[in-house]
Amino acid sequence: MSNLKLRLVALAFLLLSFAALKQTNAAGPIGPGGGGGTAACPRKPFSGACIQVITYAINPATGQCCVYPNPCVVPDGWQTSYSGCPQ
Repeated sequence: MSNLKLRLVALAFLLLSFAALKQTNAAGPIGPGGGGGTAACPRKPFSGACIQVITYAINPATGQCCVYPNPCVVPDGWQTSYSGCPQ
């Protein structure tokens, strides 16, 4: 019974992880309807390996807080944070 519980927990963790990755795959504004990648939240071109950590950034032109799947696609010169929108 313990082995079955462990397998179910591991499967649930994997499913939740994949769901979270799917939701954070595109840059987008924070708030209702965000995540679609808009002109207010452009992505810097990047191809290569990069740590996958949700990165929040402020668009200096608009003040809009954007969320990115990793720091490598945040445009240069934007204020970033890993724990929420920078103040």
